[in-house]
Amino acid sequence: MTHETQGRRIVICDPDRTVLELLQIRLELAGCETFTARTGEAALETLEQVAPDALLLELDLPGMDGFAVLRALDPDGEGLAFPVLVMGKRLGEADFQRAVALGARAGLVKPFGGTDVVETVERELRAAAPARRAAVA
Repeated sequence: MTHETQGRRIVICDPDRTVLELLQIRLELAGCETFTARTGEAALETLEQVAPDALLLELDLPGMDGFAVLRALDPDGEGLAFPVLVMGKRLGEADFQRAVALGARAGLVKPFGGTDVVETVERELRAAAPARRAAVA
């Protein structure tokens, strides 16, 4: 458990229930409060209700895919209010660059370890902290 993750609100969106549960357990052990969604539409609804500190987003979702979620989160291209970490089994360089252009900050290729997820979330929360402090000031 670190200062970066303690009490942070993380939304996890993945259609695979097992992946959701594993990520949820790992992040909760690191001190995060987690919220889950299995579709892009459900992720957007959850994000409206939660005011998250970060989003872990599978790109390959049924219906509204992760790219569409990113576009919906930032329709004007002004930047996202929280870090988005994209993930996928087939997350290649082209998909990652496309996601970054839409506002994502990091990517994880499945399968990945729980420690990798926590370390990546911590790093992105640390990087986002100065911007959050400036926005509050």
